[in-house]
Amino acid sequence: MGTVAERGLTQHELTVIAQERINREQLRYMRGEKLFYENGLPIVAPLYWFWNFTKTFDEHWQKNGKEPYRPMERLPYLPYLFYRFLTTSILFIPKSREMRVSWSIVAYAVWKCQFFERTRVIVQSQKQDKAGELVKGTGAPGYARALYENQPEWLRKVCPLAGKMEDMPADKITWANGSTLQGVPAGADQIRLYHPAIYIADEAAHMPDFQASYDAAVPV
Repeated sequence: MGTVAERGLTQHELTVIAQERINREQLRYMRGEKLFYENGLPIVAPLYWFWNFTKTFDEHWQKNGKEPYRPMERLPYLPYLFYRFLTTSILFIPKSREMRVSWSIVAYAVWKCQFFERTRVIVQSQKQDKAGELVKGTGAPGYARALYENQPEWLRKVCPLAGKMEDMPADKITWANGSTLQGVPAGADQIRLYHPAIYIADEAAHMPDFQASYDAAVPV
């Protein structure tokens, strides 16, 4: 193979080449081209990305005495939950606070948008501002914004946005590949305006007209 000098490459250049190869291999796991195993347990592509290549945001980080941005915890039920995201067309999730389910659902939506072109995801909540909090947000970063911006720089370059994040509305993020993650308020008419590949109802049990929205999103 020859020495570094014989091939005309510096140690830094070789390090860059090695890192690029590692990045390409990691992308294969993130895209689902290869299945990653952790402690003998298969980890599906979106969870592999969520656990290893982004961070969540804690609005109460000062009160909790922790860093504002932190990797997602290795919660034991997440492998099963993300497996169901990939294999179930209709999924209702009973949950309580602090289970990190909302973060997990938005993480799946961000993963789907940035790795699969022309994917439209609609997140519906009771009010517009709440829907915006799950997407880009105002003031404190929204869930999707925090997940996107806390990826490594090389990964953001692989999955670029359609424009500057600061120029996008609070309830919408668009990728250069044509994918869109958008938040809308309650109401079946809000769903009929679009034809989403994925429809997410935040706290559906508290939406008075959820049945009509569901019927609009999942027609018989």
